[in-house]
Amino acid sequence: MNIGQIKNIKSGKYLINMEMQKYKSFIRNYLLSSSLYDFVFAYAIYNVLFNIRGLSVFEISMLLAWWALAAMLLEVPSGALADYWSRKKMLVIAPAIKSVCFVVWFLADGNFYLYGLGFLFWAIGSSLVSGTTEALLYDELVAFKKKFYKHIALAISTVTGGFIAHYNLDWALIFSVIPLLLSAFFALLIRETPKTKSTEEVHYLDYIKLAYREVKSNKVLLIFLLYSFGISIFGNIEEFDQLYYQLSGLPIYAFGLVGFFWSVLNSIGSYYAHKFKKAIWIFYVFPLVAVILLFFVGLKPSIPMIGVLLLAYFITSPLSVLIDSKIQHNVKSVGRATVTSVSALLINLFGVFLTPIFGIISKIWNLQTIYISTSIFLLVFAIWAFTSRKIFALKKA
Repeated sequence: MNIGQIKNIKSGKYLINMEMQKYKSFIRNYLLSSSLYDFVFAYAIYNVLFNIRGLSVFEISMLLAWWALAAMLLEVPSGALADYWSRKKMLVIAPAIKSVCFVVWFLADGNFYLYGLGFLFWAIGSSLVSGTTEALLYDELVAFKKKFYKHIALAISTVTGGFIAHYNLDWALIFSVIPLLLSAFFALLIRETPKTKSTEEVHYLDYIKLAYREVKSNKVLLIFLLYSFGISIFGNIEEFDQLYYQLSGLPIYAFGLVGFFWSVLNSIGSYYAHKFKKAIWIFYVFPLVAVILLFFVGLKPSIPMIGVLLLAYFITSPLSVLIDSKIQHNVKSVGRATVTSVSALLINLFGVFLTPIFGIISKIWNLQTIYISTSIFLLVFAIWAFTSRKIFALKKA
């Protein structure tokens, strides 16, 4: 080997090391930015804050529906924007916009419309992050443990947020701005490579047409999608849990701790879901157990009943994982991503309409009736799942 070849080898190693350093720098800054985006102290208490500031449960439900609707409508345009504009700039702007939400809430002092304005800023920020992240990961990464760090950030900020709010609710709001500004700072340090391929966003109507053709020719898939819509009700009642904690007399400093245990239990349930993949009975027995638990939760609000509520979430947490798997295995055509996207879209739309219904229920009766009415729905749902058990037992399913 001559001197020239040795120099070429050394030069090659140097270039490889330089690229690796750039890659590691991207990973570090991206993960810091994405984790800090969800490091929000206000997550632990924002719904109960609205109530303490004078909003009724119905008004809170309307705010939540508005937030979900705004986020849903902004999702696809933000993804398309990520194809044509600087994704790095979008990641810098997104947390800054979201931070405005908590500043507006800090100044709102019980004003319903200002809380709605804050949710709009939050929805804009989140849609920018969602569309940009998918596009950026397409160009920069094959896969990474982003969700793991996100859950850590959520757990720490939720627990800490409860203790901060115990001393001052407004502190939980204004302190939430700091991690978001840090998120923008680390996004600013990200080195963005040239775009290699469009993420090829599809409009809602195109998605719906493709999915409709798929479901029309696949009745088994229709049953599984209906089941997925049914269990999505748990995501809707979760939005009222902070108000239930307040009604039960739970100290505000413990709100974050309960939220932490909720995350842990749901993670465990989802992680071990595969152990039930051959158990058909789980699809109607677990909802039936939730019927009993939620009925008692609504019947007598108390701190021990919060534990029962967490148990209901834990028991039903494997269901979403299992039904998603069945949906994926029963899509006949290449439109798997299309069906999944439309399913998520329709579930969000279902939530937009269901959340105000829960608000109306609380207005006519009371907050705990939301949990009792959910248990009645789940009873009908469990009976329907039982009558459909032969479809769940199909080998392909």
